[in-house]
Amino acid sequence: MSSPDKRSVINLASLRWNLTLLFLSILLAATVLAASAHFDRQAESAHKQALARQAETRAKLDRVHEDERKIRAKINLYQELVRQGRTEPEKRLEWVETLRRIKESRRLLDLNYEISPQRPLDAKADGKAPMTGGYDFLASPMKLDLPLLHEDDLLGLLADLSAQVQALVRVNSCKIERSPADPQQQTATLKAHCEIEWITLQQRVIAEKPNPKVGQ
Repeated sequence: MSSPDKRSVINLASLRWNLTLLFLSILLAATVLAASAHFDRQAESAHKQALARQAETRAKLDRVHEDERKIRAKINLYQELVRQGRTEPEKRLEWVETLRRIKESRRLLDLNYEISPQRPLDAKADGKAPMTGGYDFLASPMKLDLPLLHEDDLLGLLADLSAQVQALVRVNSCKIERSPADPQQQTATLKAHCEIEWITLQQRVIAEKPNPKVGQ
């Protein structure tokens, strides 16, 4: 074999070796990239799981804090009702009479109200009230509508209610709107719609179970 032929064989073998090294390098790089992507996905998944656990823990803590807040509010409400002596049963007729007297004494133009049946305060979705020891917090919702000459008329009405009835008056919402005024006569320029609760505290009556009869 001549020298040029030998050089051609050597160059071809060298080329094959270089191509093999290049292929192995590409294969190794692809393997490294695939492994890196796999580890990245695992790290991202672990990060998302950690965030989810953190959010779940935070939600549980928020629920615990909310429960504590409600318990403290119940205790404060109980102490306030006991301090004011407002632990008697619902006195709906007296409330109606009080509303009539306030309307007359404050010379309100009109006073419309609707008192709904009494229910447990802050009842759950199943209609049951949360446990409060040996007492029940009861609420009588009332919708109140009245025309106003001034906003002070509404403030005075609510203050009188709170002072004169044997119940805790809780104002959940009040909305005041402007009414068209008649310049020829004294008419209301405002109208108010309020949602109120009359809250009372009653000792829970527990029925005694009959004693089983002793066999004769």
